[in-house]
Amino acid sequence: MVHHDPDVEQLRRTAPAFLAGLRAKSYPEQRATFDAAMGGEPLLDGVELQGLDLSGVPAEKIIHRSAAADKALLFLHGGGYVIGSIKTNRCLLSRLVIAAGVTGYHIDYRLAPEHPYPAALEDALSAYRAILASGIKPENLIVGGESAGGNLATALLLKARDSGLPQPAGLYLLSPWLDMSTAGESYDQVGARDPITSRDAMRVYAANFLGDRRDDAYTSPVRADLSGLPLIMIQVGTEEVLLSDSLAFVNRAALAGQGVRLDVWAGMTHSWPFFHAVVRAGITAIEEAAEWMRGRLGIGITPNN
Repeated sequence: MVHHDPDVEQLRRTAPAFLAGLRAKSYPEQRATFDAAMGGEPLLDGVELQGLDLSGVPAEKIIHRSAAADKALLFLHGGGYVIGSIKTNRCLLSRLVIAAGVTGYHIDYRLAPEHPYPAALEDALSAYRAILASGIKPENLIVGGESAGGNLATALLLKARDSGLPQPAGLYLLSPWLDMSTAGESYDQVGARDPITSRDAMRVYAANFLGDRRDDAYTSPVRADLSGLPLIMIQVGTEEVLLSDSLAFVNRAALAGQGVRLDVWAGMTHSWPFFHAVVRAGITAIEEAAEWMRGRLGIGITPNN
């Protein structure tokens, strides 16, 4: 039985037309339109924004009066690796920062098709090194990402492990894209119910992102050796074509001995906390993710997995 959330039903009525119009534009036009649509979401009182350069990568620091200066979240935006920016994810990250009581960092990594793989991963790794060099201890840092940003966050920690860098306290993934093959069972079973994306859209994103490179364990972490990563939390909805990515990834991570918390939300569509202004369950998901982060960082409660 499919759970019908009234807020998601409203999103089903409005999102497809907007997204169809968006995808009919050139990528520069898509980026400008998406930034204008999502970047205007109001921030909560007390949020301070600070522009940064993290080893040549444009970045932003989000500070709130309740935040611990030495506890941080590095969050990587989604958008299929072709759209999205600091502006589009600023509201979501600010909510997470306030709820978790941490300082937020996010970056404008280079986008495809102008900058295909591994440009985004190189940028994320440079930013990660810079944050650690700034004095943030790895045990006081969470790395997270949404959709394609979840792919990038996971690839970042795999690259960090393989480069001999320390791992953070946790990895938070929201509706992550973890398999470039678009072969998961959910594409067939959920495709008609997902108002946000589809197999065709993800194939186009993958082709633009990969360019002339072959898909590998960094671009599709469902096929990676996942040992040595920190504890992981994943939030994913039953109404998204990427559901199988999370299910396959959790299976692989568990078999590698990794601790993983998987929260599958009935009736929720792709990246529903990103749409928390209209999908009220997104606020609850943000609060639950923040509670997990506080536990990993030892902020006010006993660390958990």
